[in-house]
Amino acid sequence: MLGLEKVLYDPDHQPYAPEGRIFRVLLSLAALMRSVVALLAIKTSAVLVGLPLAPLLILIPMPRRVANSLLQAVPDLAMGLLVSWLLLRFAHATKLRELGLNWDRKVARETLIAFVGGAIALAMTVVPLLAMGMGSFEAVDMRVKTGQGMVIVLALVLISAFAEEVILRGYVFQTLAYPMHLLGALVLTSGAFAALHLRNPGANEYTMANTFLAGCVLGLLLVWRRSIWVVSGAHFGWNLATMLLGLNVSGGTLQIVPYRILWSTGTVWTGGNYGPEGSVVCMVLLSLLLLVLVRLHYHREA
Repeated sequence: MLGLEKVLYDPDHQPYAPEGRIFRVLLSLAALMRSVVALLAIKTSAVLVGLPLAPLLILIPMPRRVANSLLQAVPDLAMGLLVSWLLLRFAHATKLRELGLNWDRKVARETLIAFVGGAIALAMTVVPLLAMGMGSFEAVDMRVKTGQGMVIVLALVLISAFAEEVILRGYVFQTLAYPMHLLGALVLTSGAFAALHLRNPGANEYTMANTFLAGCVLGLLLVWRRSIWVVSGAHFGWNLATMLLGLNVSGGTLQIVPYRILWSTGTVWTGGNYGPEGSVVCMVLLSLLLLVLVRLHYHREA
């Protein structure tokens, strides 16, 4: 069977499927079942693998809830890669790199560009508000006080972003894209992405809508650039820029700088405790990015 990358991106290589709505529905249900089983296998095994790592929490200079979430990213990534490899190897007779995990100079360059782009995009949701006098910086105590602690936190934030992309935009997204079309895969995986953040501190209807939009943006970025590395770079750049501005990341406080922004305007503009990802400014920006990526995707197909 051809690799998922060729199936998703090259219509001429898509496997034969009988015509008719009934067959399409059956194929979609089968793909959905595979995706759900894959997600359950990844998350269940990751929790079990993560149990022995609990003593390492003392090495992470963050509140326990945040530290636990960061540390859990390690088994999440490991099991995401393992389960994906098993499914690709034995169910699809192809290799893990078909998910968009090839690495070369071009991918490295595009990943760096995506990293910078993600950071700039986040800044665009914050800097204009500061320029209009809606907030100011104030000094606070840093949670991270050593170079070792900084390296550990940044490494785990990077792993966390990569793990989320491998799990949601890897096998799950790409196995849904053929039978359910791009729209169906985007809606389902972005909905799952939003659901993962539902219980985060400060979550509300704005944060869920924005997280859903972010999932769609990341999914379209994957389809456009065909690389999970690129998508992970954008994801990490966004999160790192949020931390460097002294703001919460999806409700989590990762204080790696000796300052934070004290807002003097409503949470609808700033995102409140959730961070800039919960603001209406972010909603507008993500909507514009989504339109741009839709245009780029269809321009590429043309």
